[in-house]
Amino acid sequence: MTSIARCVLGLGVLALLGASMAGAQGGGNGTFYVGTYAKNILVIDEATMKTRDSIKLSIGIPYGFTLSFNRQRLYAFDPHNEKIEIVDIVNRKSLGSFTLSEGKRRVRMSGFNVDPLERFAVILIKTYTERADRYEIGKPTLVRYDLAKRAVTDTIPWPKGEERENAQIIFSPKGDLMYFFTTDDVLVYSTETLKEVDRFDLSRTLFEEGIGRLNFGFGNDMYEDPGHYTNLFRVTDPVNRRTMMGVARIDLVNRNVEYFYTLGPSAPVSFSLAPGRTRAFGLRQEVGFYQFWTYDLAGRRVARRVEFEGRPRMGMLVSTNGNQLYIGIAGRTIDRYDARTFALLGTTTLGADMTRMILVPAAAPPPRTGSASR
Repeated sequence: MTSIARCVLGLGVLALLGASMAGAQGGGNGTFYVGTYAKNILVIDEATMKTRDSIKLSIGIPYGFTLSFNRQRLYAFDPHNEKIEIVDIVNRKSLGSFTLSEGKRRVRMSGFNVDPLERFAVILIKTYTERADRYEIGKPTLVRYDLAKRAVTDTIPWPKGEERENAQIIFSPKGDLMYFFTTDDVLVYSTETLKEVDRFDLSRTLFEEGIGRLNFGFGNDMYEDPGHYTNLFRVTDPVNRRTMMGVARIDLVNRNVEYFYTLGPSAPVSFSLAPGRTRAFGLRQEVGFYQFWTYDLAGRRVARRVEFEGRPRMGMLVSTNGNQLYIGIAGRTIDRYDARTFALLGTTTLGADMTRMILVPAAAPPPRTGSASR
């Protein structure tokens, strides 16, 4: 064997050993909750990728999830958005379900936001009443649903009187305020009175002189501090009509933009924080072209772009120790990738196709604020 051949063989062995060691380290000690078309939620141990339990649901297929602030309950939605089942994920049992539909009047819940103290939920609903020759469709309405009484207690007037088909509502970590996002600003409501008490001029806060407003999404991230939001923003140069993208971090409670910076031309890529918030990962999905992205948040740059063999529809989660990336959603498999080399470490096959998956860290949940408890 020549020296060159030995060198190549040695590098190959080292690469395999590196992937094996990364796989042995595991992704962390969190827990997956995976909704399936078998009408249950699978409980999967992150360290072993073994299914530990299965929670059967009465509403049928769990098509969507909302996780409670203390990470102890899941609110699961059926595919028609008519029923919601409350699941105690600590004791792995259902706490019952509810619906607003009755008789020939169907009520679909297209928006669902739970108070951090779990006293109530704010729900965007629309009614569909069956008549002899047609369905009568009602207007989109915001309501407050008391989770203890299991009843609608209030109708919330639309902010500024602007009726809309979709609404984003975020609660403050203490549960005392609600933030209603409008076109130009954020209206701050008291959760006690359901009345406006302040407003946050978002159009001015996220405005860069000479460029315009930064389009930023307030999405929840498992590894972010409560009340803070780190995500991509996009902005279009009005002169050259060139769309750029960057990263921003916003403290919504104190209404402060902690930082923002551009990365380069806009691309159809996602953004998911890693534990510690010094890195984030993205998934670029185009037909026949799939990439992993690594964002170096400390260095304010895109560190890597690596093409891989993806699937037509997929979602990505970052492991609880930041060492691995999980690709799933469509199909019945979860693929594990090394977060630094992007080498495929293994595949876990489930007993049924999945609808949604979330990963909950084993660390202590966010600190409870306020006097109420769950």
